[in-house]
Amino acid sequence: MKKWLSLIVVCSMFLFSSSVLAHGSTSNHKNGKGPEKNVKECGQIPPGLLNALKKVKNKQAIEAIKENIEKQREKCEKDKGDGSQALTDAARVSADKAALQIRFGSGDRTDWVTTAVGLPARGNKGSAITWSSNKPNVVSSDGRTVKRPLSADETVVMTATLRYNQATATKTFTLIVKAAPVSLTDAQKVSADLAALQIAFNGTDNADSVTQPLKMLPATGKNGSTITWYSGSPTVISNDGKTVNRPVSGSGDTVVVMTAIIVNNTASEAKTFRLTVKQQLTDAEKVAADKAALDIDYGGSDTISRVTRPLDLLPAAGLNGSVITWTSSAPNILSADGKTIQRPALGSGDMPVALTAVLTSNGFTDVKVFFLTVKQEFTNAEKVAADKADLNITFADQDSAVSVTKPIGLPVSGYYGSTIIWYSTNPSVISDNGTVVNRPAKGSGDINVTMMGYISNNGVGDVKMFKLTVKQLP
Repeated sequence: MKKWLSLIVVCSMFLFSSSVLAHGSTSNHKNGKGPEKNVKECGQIPPGLLNALKKVKNKQAIEAIKENIEKQREKCEKDKGDGSQALTDAARVSADKAALQIRFGSGDRTDWVTTAVGLPARGNKGSAITWSSNKPNVVSSDGRTVKRPLSADETVVMTATLRYNQATATKTFTLIVKAAPVSLTDAQKVSADLAALQIAFNGTDNADSVTQPLKMLPATGKNGSTITWYSGSPTVISNDGKTVNRPVSGSGDTVVVMTAIIVNNTASEAKTFRLTVKQQLTDAEKVAADKAALDIDYGGSDTISRVTRPLDLLPAAGLNGSVITWTSSAPNILSADGKTIQRPALGSGDMPVALTAVLTSNGFTDVKVFFLTVKQEFTNAEKVAADKADLNITFADQDSAVSVTKPIGLPVSGYYGSTIIWYSTNPSVISDNGTVVNRPAKGSGDINVTMMGYISNNGVGDVKMFKLTVKQLP
């Protein structure tokens, strides 16, 4: 419990240090003496943290938290009042320099600039900021005009000069302005699509070793060309690549030439690929190859030396057709199919389990043994640690941590039984539960938000933070 209370204190310090958290609940504890009353006018507490504080029973811990909150309130009031006036001119300039950033349009970033950039004219501490561009014909000094080059990307250095009275400082930003797309002739489109054209293979296959159907024969190029394929030996590889008939064992490998005809209006070209289709393996070779490739698919973040949940997959057949059967040395701990696990009780120690795979092909047999360690049941601290390690945010469509445009998925429990409560450092942009995302207006710049997951299990807790960037509207 002490660890969890310490965590709350640390988190409260983190939360109050950020001006973006002034969104907290305006309600007080029902007795009117809760710590939120002390900070009602400066740095309010997020409602989720208030709920956590209500559960604290230890009086000494409550007093420690209140004392910390009061210190944060005093600091906040000092910063709001005449305390901020005590900054020297040089300190103001230094602080504004450290915080200074360029704002980019939707989808843009430092190494990918295609539209106007936002250049702040004043810092939070009052510094006046002027800008200059080393290539104003590409990016104007005010950032409002960006002329993309036609042939190649351009590197532009933007220099910010910050001034407060007699104190000055400079800060530079290196931008890569992307070349504008050019209009290609039909012949150029065909030539570009031909140069980029490749065959995709399945598994570990390549042009010199084809053993299964081809993964993909592209039908169109990136520049709009139509691609038609022809096989030099359609009985071995079909024209669409979806059927591959390997030569019988002992007859040798077969070379097949695949020809692609690339057409764009009246322009056309051809490209050929030499593929070697491997002869079929003998049964002994099948078993040997399947044994070499055989592996276990573990659940979650498990490994061979840390098994805590059922296995995701124990293959029943090899890539070359071998039949695979499995046995377990301790079926009461881990079943032969890997779908049932009974971990040893806490304190009884981990349990070694041997999973044996028997590979067979027409009378030829071999075995492969995997020595797994099934972990004993976790302590509460280990459960929290494991759930923290597994914890991740899920994103919609093409979103990611650096480009959030839609609601996010936030797990509320871990596999090992921990409860997870989430808080947003800016709930007006991303709500605490992640179901609401309000993107900044166009031209106002992207906004960084930290999502904090509080993981707890029977009095033991920890926190995991995720830094997200919410993209401005296009």
